[in-house]
Amino acid sequence: MNIRLLPALLAAATLLFAGCLPESKNPLSTPATSTIDPRLEGIYVARRDKKDDDLAGWHFHYRGAKAAGQGPARATPWLEVLDIEHRQDGALKGNAYRVLTTHLGGHDYMSFIVVGGDRNQYATQYSFARYEVSWTGDIRIWLVNSDVLTQAIQSGKLRGTVKTSHGKDILLTDSTAHLAAFVAASDPSVLFSGKPLALHRVAK
Repeated sequence: MNIRLLPALLAAATLLFAGCLPESKNPLSTPATSTIDPRLEGIYVARRDKKDDDLAGWHFHYRGAKAAGQGPARATPWLEVLDIEHRQDGALKGNAYRVLTTHLGGHDYMSFIVVGGDRNQYATQYSFARYEVSWTGDIRIWLVNSDVLTQAIQSGKLRGTVKTSHGKDILLTDSTAHLAAFVAASDPSVLFSGKPLALHRVAK
């Protein structure tokens, strides 16, 4: 399962999740209804808690597409994210993700899938995060809380399954509309909690 949004994110979130990161068959918005958030485009570095932490660089870019092969490319709803880790052991590692951004109830969210790296075989299912962009252009990202989703599934508020044989594996099977309504009605600081991943913008 998708254990992490991006390699540094679980560490930044203080390993909130005892098992795998919750996954969903559907995103919080479809490509047709997703927002394009130009504030996200740019190059970032992850803030490190300790000087000996691995250094990670990030590139956020909305994928372009040409109409009938002519004229400039127009932005599509798919945000492409590439992260490069410069590890302390001298190794270099990259991972790629595709993201749909969604604005619900005054807050901003990501539905992301892995399209490169160690978890490429799980690229058909989504995981969720909440994000905020500061006036300086820095980004903070919070992962969805697996305990809250477990309670929602067990109480019948969301459709899905929870397996606990090896950690906790959560798979949401509800529709995009129901997922979006649940997120919009939830307290974002509870549904997306823990220490955020902090990304500092270094270039637009």
